[in-house]
Amino acid sequence: MALPGPLRRLSEQWRYALIGGLVALPFTAVTYAQSGAELRLGAVFWAAVLAGYLARRRGLSSTPIGARAGLVGSTPVLWMAGDIAAFVVGLGGPAWFRTAQLAAVALLVPLVLGLAALVGALGGRLGGWLAERNGHPRQPAANGA
Repeated sequence: MALPGPLRRLSEQWRYALIGGLVALPFTAVTYAQSGAELRLGAVFWAAVLAGYLARRRGLSSTPIGARAGLVGSTPVLWMAGDIAAFVVGLGGPAWFRTAQLAAVALLVPLVLGLAALVGALGGRLGGWLAERNGHPRQPAANGA
């Protein structure tokens, strides 16, 4: 099956990471939309398990693919940071205090993305382990045989 143009240029590792990340993305977005204050990473973990399983079946390393899936699946943290920043800007008080609060929000984003990458890496490792337990990695078919 031929892939569309933009997907054809992606590495195989990123293709599997996008599968997991895009599966998790709506679930993380919905958990934040429902609560308005929380970003749950359970969907990131399970989607990374799926991505790691599929990747390991193709003989790829599942842990970094799970980490990438975690990064993609946790992008709603940008929505959360935007909401917090809008709230902080609307607060009264001295400018230096609002600036310090915005700096704290700016530190929140890489912290949550790093945590999501860790959760995804653990999920990817579990998915790879499950693939190995089921008799994989399957070697790709030889061309021209």
